Amino acid sequence: MSMFLAPIHSWMFAKIQAQDALTARMAKLAVDKGWLTPEDAGAFIHEETKPLAELVGDDIHGGLSALIDAAEERYATLAGRLLNGHDDRLDDLKAVAYDFGKEHAAEPDSRPQDCFDAIQDVLLDGMPCDGVNLVTDKVPEHFSWERRFDVHGDRWAENGRSAEDYNTLRRQIIAGILADTRYAVMTNDDQHYSLVSQA
Repeated sequence: MSMFLAPIHSWMFAKIQAQDALTARMAKLAVDKGWLTPEDAGAFIHEETKPLAELVGDDIHGGLSALIDAAEERYATLAGRLLNGHDDRLDDLKAVAYDFGKEHAAEPDSRPQDCFDAIQDVLLDGMPCDGVNLVTDKVPEHFSWERRFDVHGDRWAENGRSAEDYNTLRRQIIAGILADTRYAVMTNDDQHYSLVSQA
């Protein structure tokens, strides 16, 4: 890969930082609720201060992949720590996820492509070359895409949870992102998604 940091690399770094911000928000909630001590929660709060070029060094792809893995591991490990034996806490985490999505809300006049782009600016689904999300239809009245494979479920299972837990929180983030628009996302399997007008 070229040594040049392209806009797509900065875009990926922003998605990683968004993932870490959500994890930190949930860790802070855990402290507020008395589920974790501040010291325990600190292991999940990561605010990167170094520039991307310094973090990835000479291997941009490998460096970004490592940053993704670390962010995903913090998120999944925290979820396991908070939810194992305490499934009732999921509702509190859903509220955090929704509010987080709202903070990254698409503009009220967003078109379907804009809504999709706003979602993709926040959700972390591996590297672009993995080709996880594939747009399957983008006519104005029907915009849809497919998440071709799950890059999260195995990691969540390793931490005692399931892909469904991850997807439950994912749906809340998406709902928050779209809250100010006239669109909502419909999915029956957390694999095939469509934007549906609510107007």
